[in-house]
Amino acid sequence: MPIFLILVFGIIDFGMGLRAYITVAQATREGARYGIVGNQAGTFVSGGTGDCNGSTSTSIVGKVCTTMNGLNLSNLESVTTTCPSTGTTPPCNPGDALQVTASYQYHYITPVKALVNVLSGGSMPGYLTVSSTVSMRQE
Repeated sequence: MPIFLILVFGIIDFGMGLRAYITVAQATREGARYGIVGNQAGTFVSGGTGDCNGSTSTSIVGKVCTTMNGLNLSNLESVTTTCPSTGTTPPCNPGDALQVTASYQYHYITPVKALVNVLSGGSMPGYLTVSSTVSMRQE
């Protein structure tokens, strides 16, 4: 029975973790697209505050946060925006690349962590870090 429960809970958490990854990847893509047309970077403060606490997306960070539908923004570790070739913050110069990175902590929704820890005697972390980086060229 414990092996069956680990399998079922693992499938559920894998699916929800994959959903979190796809959402983070899509949000960073949307943020990069929003930034390459000349919008400001914005500020990120951990815990879902800063430009993430509003419902409008007037900055790149705000766009990333508003695109993360269904994810708990208090688990968002970081959102960074840079122009790597110049080392500045957006808006980037024409021809430069804009890089947007987001990192999110996915916390398990099932007791799979407790079951694995009991059966293996090990220590499974309480969350998985899901991150995505997108780079787009400023036209």
